[in-house]
Amino acid sequence: MTPSATLAAKVPDAPTTRDLSLDVAKGVGIILVVIGHAWRGVNTAGMVENPTLFQTIDKLIYNFHMPLFFILSGMTFQAWVLRRPAGMAAISRVTRLIWPLILWTYIFTAARIFAGDSANTQLSGWQDLAFWPLPPRDHFWFLWALFLLHIAGIGLIRMVGRPLPPTVWLGLALALILSTTFAPVLLNAFTFGALTNAGAFLIGLWLGPHALRFGKAGVALAATGFIVLQLAKFQLPASLLLDQVFGILLALAALAMIRAAASGTGGASTFLAYLGITSMGIYLSHTIFSAATRAALAPFTTDLSIQMLAGTLAGIAGPLLIYAVIRRAGRPSWIGF
Repeated sequence: MTPSATLAAKVPDAPTTRDLSLDVAKGVGIILVVIGHAWRGVNTAGMVENPTLFQTIDKLIYNFHMPLFFILSGMTFQAWVLRRPAGMAAISRVTRLIWPLILWTYIFTAARIFAGDSANTQLSGWQDLAFWPLPPRDHFWFLWALFLLHIAGIGLIRMVGRPLPPTVWLGLALALILSTTFAPVLLNAFTFGALTNAGAFLIGLWLGPHALRFGKAGVALAATGFIVLQLAKFQLPASLLLDQVFGILLALAALAMIRAAASGTGGASTFLAYLGITSMGIYLSHTIFSAATRAALAPFTTDLSIQMLAGTLAGIAGPLLIYAVIRRAGRPSWIGF
């Protein structure tokens, strides 16, 4: 038996079928990403006249939606690593995270230049494409942060050569949360996203892929916890420690709700799971479609309901259209999807 086969054999409870509830959770998360960026876009464009309204909706989303993605990534990461040679795993992180980061950073910048005066953030000319894409810009910070966490995780797991106990991941999560708060010497433009979300990623590794299954009755309990945590977060002062802790707790409550509600394969669950499977493409390109829709509608209406509905739908439908076309023409991975 080869070393790779030996490691794969040690993976506990390796799933033989895809867990669609995790894809549903990604689907919910990516919808929140699109809504959040569309909301910030209409605010930057001066369409939100009530600052309190903007801050309330913005915080409700940003309190937890990115920690949710890091937790989801961590939940399946250890089994994924142990089923692949270390080199293959590392190379796949370059092709699946760094390549999309570079490609779409330049596409996004080119779109802003092309938009001219209609862009919220205006650029002066095509010479603005002459830059290095790291440290990451705009929403692409997530790809760089996930890349750093995955490379570190691959190195640790393969160095040990077997699945690490849940207590190790939990201890590392607590250590990273505390160290980034009280000894932030390593925080800079290159590391901030990775280190401040390492706790969420490691909590996902601690949980594993089968956690937070409570059945239908768990929806009410998780929803109550989610509401209480959101209310508490609004009352507490902003701090890096509280942002990390509450982000993780809120994401766990949201995930518990989603996993309890996402039983079956019909209707909304199927659609949300599809959005989860295609979430990378949506994440990469949604802002271009949302911003273009906002700019196109601005001469006719600044009504928030219309702007948000149209911007959100465009931010989802546009990337899905690209995904469908590239699947016919070649491989979605060519453009990072």
